[in-house]
Amino acid sequence: MNSRTIGKITSIGIRGIIADVYDDLGNYINTMDGIYFVGEMGAYVSIYEIGRTIIAEIIGVDEKTQLSNTNEMNKPNSKRQVYLNLIGEIIDNKFYFGVSKMPLIFSEIHFISERDLMTMLEVGMEEAVVGENGETRAILLPIGKSVIFSDYDVKINIDKFFGFHFAVFGNTGAGKSNTVARILQNIFAKDNYSAKGAKFVIIDSNGEYNKAFSRLNEINPQISHSLMIADDNNDKKFEIPVWALSADDWAILLHASEKTQIPVLKRAIDIAKIFYSNGENNNELKNHILASTLLGIINSSDTSPSKADKLKAIISHFGTNEIGMDTDIQGMTLRKGIEISYGSMSNEEKVIKYLTAYLKADIIQETVMGMMVPYSLDEFCQAVEFATLYEGSISSQRIQEYTATLLTRLQTIQEGIQGKILSKTQYISVDEYVDNMLGQNQIVDVDISSLDDASAEVVTKVLAKLLLDYLKRRANKADMPINFLIEEAHRFVRNEMSYGAVGYNIFERIAKEGRKYGMLLGISSQRPSELSKTVVSQCSNFIIHRVQNPDDLQYISKMVPYINQNMIDRLTYLQTGHALVFGSAINLPTLTKFAQAEPRTDSDNAQISEKWYIK
Repeated sequence: MNSRTIGKITSIGIRGIIADVYDDLGNYINTMDGIYFVGEMGAYVSIYEIGRTIIAEIIGVDEKTQLSNTNEMNKPNSKRQVYLNLIGEIIDNKFYFGVSKMPLIFSEIHFISERDLMTMLEVGMEEAVVGENGETRAILLPIGKSVIFSDYDVKINIDKFFGFHFAVFGNTGAGKSNTVARILQNIFAKDNYSAKGAKFVIIDSNGEYNKAFSRLNEINPQISHSLMIADDNNDKKFEIPVWALSADDWAILLHASEKTQIPVLKRAIDIAKIFYSNGENNNELKNHILASTLLGIINSSDTSPSKADKLKAIISHFGTNEIGMDTDIQGMTLRKGIEISYGSMSNEEKVIKYLTAYLKADIIQETVMGMMVPYSLDEFCQAVEFATLYEGSISSQRIQEYTATLLTRLQTIQEGIQGKILSKTQYISVDEYVDNMLGQNQIVDVDISSLDDASAEVVTKVLAKLLLDYLKRRANKADMPINFLIEEAHRFVRNEMSYGAVGYNIFERIAKEGRKYGMLLGISSQRPSELSKTVVSQCSNFIIHRVQNPDDLQYISKMVPYINQNMIDRLTYLQTGHALVFGSAINLPTLTKFAQAEPRTDSDNAQISEKWYIK
């Protein structure tokens, strides 16, 4: 028995692995690496075998039941048993998570040596020399201190952590925002071979990150941070191109019904793209849609003055050279043709005959899905009204009744804060918009704290889709990775059963396909059980703070790899700022203490006593 030996395995079975602690040991033993507490929960022990060293964690301590009939009281430190959870094994000086076979009974257990600990915890070289003058590029990133081994800095492999999707879970107040802020601050602290190529876009649901990143440029002049606020009363106003919204996005914003209102929205988007494009390629299609709509109005049961008002509105906004207010119809203008005289449209027959000539029953409406045509929110609203009339002309006149609430909601958005965010913008393409938004910044903080849930969801989804499409179009795949971090992710990355008009969930698509293009998700949530199972299952690394909700704990145990019941139990009593870190970027699950972000995030608890008791 050497100075590290503390006992031997006496049971391998359904109760797990149990080892008896030797009777002659006290509460502490002194080794070359320091003083250890015998039987400390969470401590690591090693089991030596030929060709490998098994690493196990102490997950329980008990007093061994005595079978003798003596009434003599046992000493407090006698006949102890420890329960072990096998973590992995070291073979040829390399640590492997998991074990190939169980250890043998009566094998001795030893406190882990410093050498084995470093082999187990270290994830490779910390830096690689890349410059002629000895400059180094970071490969590992220190993120905090080990709770069990106080002298050890917990490090993650940068490529394996930020090159894949990751998740941060924990109750409110457990330290999630501080963890994210501190990790990003650590990334940009290196001032030679700085992370100038990094691109982090943060969906800041509570407006708490700007303070944490406000001094980045002072600390490292090579790094810049941009704040964009979804608020019309701010010089850092955030805008989304309204022409980039899909029918699904509008359906969320307008609470549209799938059977009657979503088809109108899809038609409105097509109309906007067709009529607001500068090209003449769609002229025949424009005239067909316009003539069909105008004829539908003329043949409707509305009064003649009402018909005339609708005809004028449509022709004024969407008229073509062939069908315009000043178009000649048998010696008179179309304007004259739709005039009301003595309560009726006297030239109605001539107008109908002229418009009918532009109907193309066999015309194939060319796809406009791939077209990017900039238009404003006002223009889209006009397109929706046009689409309503057009749908009425080809299907049912009652479509206007079905879409009345849709138009009312659209008008509300037009007049509210959403109408300020959804704009035409000065950019004519998505690539130009994204290039300008990212600029030379390493962090883009998008503050959506002033938006309601529906607007915030649309902004987040649309921005994610724009970034993914932008990366897909780049000549070299994944040459400019973007880490898309979502705070309060349960509000947006939900476990949906219905995918709406488009037929897919953008976050699930990013989770499954985004990595190959460099679109990488980081989700932070206090309710993991409400998140999309697809997205969580695609995350390769996890940082889990205190979680106490039974539903969330059960969800984590089922969805998250590398985790066992012992870890789940431990999550319920973690201190604020402590978290279990595990995944492909670190060798084994490590209980980590995260330092306070400096500057701090703007997420401190309210000081109730200070606010209550005042003079």
